[in-house]
Amino acid sequence: MDTCVIQDDSNDRLVEAVRRIADRLDIEAYDEQHNRGVLRHIMVRTGRETNDAMIVIVTRTQKIPYQDKLINELTETYPHVKSIIHNVNNERTNVIMGKKTKVIWGDEYIYDTIGEVRFAISAKSFYQVNPPQTKVLYDKALEYANIGANDIVVDAYCGIGTISLFLAQQAKKVYGIEVVPEAISDAKKNAKLNGITNAEFVVGEAEKVMPWWKAQGLRPDVIVVDPPRKGCEVDFLNAMIEMEPKRIVYVSCNPSTLARDLKILDEGGYETKEVQPVDMFSQTNHVECVAWLERNLSN
Repeated sequence: MDTCVIQDDSNDRLVEAVRRIADRLDIEAYDEQHNRGVLRHIMVRTGRETNDAMIVIVTRTQKIPYQDKLINELTETYPHVKSIIHNVNNERTNVIMGKKTKVIWGDEYIYDTIGEVRFAISAKSFYQVNPPQTKVLYDKALEYANIGANDIVVDAYCGIGTISLFLAQQAKKVYGIEVVPEAISDAKKNAKLNGITNAEFVVGEAEKVMPWWKAQGLRPDVIVVDPPRKGCEVDFLNAMIEMEPKRIVYVSCNPSTLARDLKILDEGGYETKEVQPVDMFSQTNHVECVAWLERNLSN
């Protein structure tokens, strides 16, 4: 493939440039069947507002052959490249990135803006692939959350703080939980970047952190959750129910696991008021959804 019609043209050009240069320098492509070769994946991230680009080169090997030549050609030809990252993945797996990541040229972060919030994005940051529709998605989540100035909000699966920082503009306090330490580090950086002081981020599993918070007396008015495609674990759903927020906003990239989890929340006393699909992934069969649930006080 030379192009991908649902991503930025500059990403296509950079991926093709790395492939072309690697081929010329005899940097061997990875052979998954026999677990040999060098170059496994090329990932490009581009800030839509800034047009700054980050190239992540994933290899099986600890070093990139002809690394300096590769860097020089890319940076001389494409001045909007601000960061080149090397990630090592030497395991037999279909997971894209390995555990070892280092900056081999330029900055550790690139920057992008959604609405009025600016984000620093690292190689391992989760960041929505469609920034214009992300604004649509987050605006709908904010509408459903219906946050007041005195409200306490918990944002589970908070990632680098994308939803949390939108919520913090309206709430009294936002608590973000994420199991990935690098993401929490980025979330704290993004809060500081935007001068937001009423957002607190912790590393941990939400189903374990939330009961501890409850024991400490935390009573959120709203819980926002944005899990991966597999949806939420039953323990986490029960932890949300036991915290008894007035509202739950569930952002989902998988309608089938969303339906499964909404049933459990319904049995736990939460009524689904509305579900809004958002077309985040053009020309594919995937869709993002935002669900609004209210606590049924009659139960």
